[in-house]
Amino acid sequence: MQAEFFKANPFFNPESFKANPFFNPESFKANPFFNPESFKAFAALTPAKMAEEFFKNARLYRFGAADVDAMLASQRKTLEAFGAAGRVVAEAAQKITARQAELVKETLDGMTSVMTEMSKASSLEDAAAKQAEFAKEAFETALENGREVAEMIAETNEAAAEPISARVVAMFDEVKEGALKMKDKPKAEKAKAA
Repeated sequence: MQAEFFKANPFFNPESFKANPFFNPESFKANPFFNPESFKAFAALTPAKMAEEFFKNARLYRFGAADVDAMLASQRKTLEAFGAAGRVVAEAAQKITARQAELVKETLDGMTSVMTEMSKASSLEDAAAKQAEFAKEAFETALENGREVAEMIAETNEAAAEPISARVVAMFDEVKEGALKMKDKPKAEKAKAA
């Protein structure tokens, strides 16, 4: 009688999980948010390419004593640093998404096997004991999986910040160097005029 209860109940029927689009692993493949291929478009974007046309046109105008080529080279390096950070994030997002999809599949496989086990239980007490054991294991696994994904995200944040931090430090050096050149430029022009 207990086995009939589990077979008749859609919440405990393993076939119901396969038919439910929320628990079907094939649904994850069709979803663009879980598809690692979706992130390749982000990796292909390079701000340096988009800004190249702007830099070409900026050389046509005079900006006084400022060294336009140096300014444009500096901005190009900045855009390249952001592009590098974007590539790091896009690659990591692919890895994280793939790992999350694996974790979901493992969880669904575990749920299916537990539902099958519960449907074979000889008594309601046995089914409750199996359910409690599954809930405990599921909770522990969820905590472990959450830690793993959080570590992946933290590593990505650190790797993405690295090129930007290095570029900011270099930019301060470039500004200082440019300011010193501008300071010395009027003296050199006066010396030429004399």
